[in-house]
Amino acid sequence: MEVNTTMSPTETREAERRTQEVNARLRRPDGSARGELGRNSFLRLLVTELRHQDPTQPMQDREFISQMAQFSSLEQMTNMNEAIQNMQNSNKATEAFALLGRRVEAVISSTGEAVDGVVSRISYRNGNVRLIVNNRELQLSDVNAVYPAGQPAEQPQGQAGRP
Repeated sequence: MEVNTTMSPTETREAERRTQEVNARLRRPDGSARGELGRNSFLRLLVTELRHQDPTQPMQDREFISQMAQFSSLEQMTNMNEAIQNMQNSNKATEAFALLGRRVEAVISSTGEAVDGVVSRISYRNGNVRLIVNNRELQLSDVNAVYPAGQPAEQPQGQAGRP
């Protein structure tokens, strides 16, 4: 028995349409490809493979076991990545809260504007920790120097005594 492995033009167009739909869903909002196979994509691929396998040559047990092991590894890596992201966000929040009431010097990365003042508030925006200094919103990474509460700024040499 010979299996037909060629596709008709209609089947080819349908396959291309479905491929474009999947690729569109896998693209980031900026249009770049994610480049990673997530657990849902992996499961869809596995189910599709099982659905379209040649009935005269079913998938070997070892191949199936191998793919399930890969899925298990992917799931564990995904969970570990989420845990690391949560720890990283928690660390950033802890760093930010430690700066409350302290004087900082910073340069806003987007504008290059220098800001010097006391951290009056901490906020979250778009999942990122923000420091509020002199009614300006700073990222934690914008901070260049931290001073104890109430400590005046160091005067550059030759500037002492000038108003």
